[in-house]
Amino acid sequence: MNQDEAVQNQGRTMKKPVHKRRRELYFDVLWIFAIYFMIFSYSEGANSYTMCEVATVPYYVCLLFSAFSRFPLWLCLMISGALLLDKDESILVIWKRRISRVATILLLASFAYYMNEVLSGREAFDLTRFIPDLYSRDQIPQFWYLYAYLGFLICLPFLRPMVKNMRNNVFLYLIAAVFVLSSILPLIDAKILLERYSLNPNMKLEWLMEVIFIYPVMGYFFHHRLEQDVCKKLAPLLIAIDLVWMVYYVYMQAMSGVSAGNYDMYPSYHSPITMLHCVTLFITAKAYFSKREKSKCQRCIGSFGGCSLGIYLLHGFFINNRIAAIEKLRLMLGGDIQNGKALFAGLLWALIVYLICFIITWLIRRIPAMKRLTL
Repeated sequence: MNQDEAVQNQGRTMKKPVHKRRRELYFDVLWIFAIYFMIFSYSEGANSYTMCEVATVPYYVCLLFSAFSRFPLWLCLMISGALLLDKDESILVIWKRRISRVATILLLASFAYYMNEVLSGREAFDLTRFIPDLYSRDQIPQFWYLYAYLGFLICLPFLRPMVKNMRNNVFLYLIAAVFVLSSILPLIDAKILLERYSLNPNMKLEWLMEVIFIYPVMGYFFHHRLEQDVCKKLAPLLIAIDLVWMVYYVYMQAMSGVSAGNYDMYPSYHSPITMLHCVTLFITAKAYFSKREKSKCQRCIGSFGGCSLGIYLLHGFFINNRIAAIEKLRLMLGGDIQNGKALFAGLLWALIVYLICFIITWLIRRIPAMKRLTL
């Protein structure tokens, strides 16, 4: 072989270097945590405090779990931002590779739930009704995330250059501004000004608080800009603040005597609880689960994390009155027991549903043509 041939062969072997991005362990931990509590939050277990007498210990415990569980799908948007906002893709690639795939999943999953309603006799088969409903509303409440995720994907071409060119102090300013506008000011309006006055609507900057904007942007910042050592210092403080805020909410709920699922007691509930939970969980997971080792435990975590989308799509068939046999099992666990025992039944039932959906998804992923629909 002469020198020219050697150079040509070397060029062919080096033409397409493969750079495989390391899979983050803490993302899998967050996926597992988010999907499990998503199942719990949409089950009767999340409302178990309504079965307890107000201002009793079971009431406080159940309400605390209920307040904690209202974060999952917002956390998923943070993970999506961390994974996607750093990539470089053309608009055509985003539409062909990402938006079309998610739209297909949404169509197939919505049609599956619709046919389940038809076969059970709760709906009449009518495509002229199904198609407008697909366009305008969620087939099941949890599917709002797929619509929001589609909106986020459409925004990728201008979100990516924006976050890549933002300095760290600008990210911090943005997060602080959103927290003040969505949490602190509404709390002042409700508790101090007694809703007699509120911020001028033209200053509310509602576009900053859109979930498809602020949560993916926070996920990008915490993953790509915040070092693990900083996360380890912040995690204990954030956990303490999160616990204090939840205790404060439970106290305010109990003092108001609310016992029937009224989460709109004051307008600041969802924003601070959800945002603080997501930030705390994301930073804590990065602080303590970033190290990846080739162990059976971590492979198991990766397997569960990789099935998260499939579990999310399937859980609605099992969670509430979808299949008679599953409903009987839920009642056997004590789903209708009073005085706080329904909380344990709800947590256990959510775990059973999670494992059932995981097994089904794991089996589906063995089919090559279906693997991309469950990743």
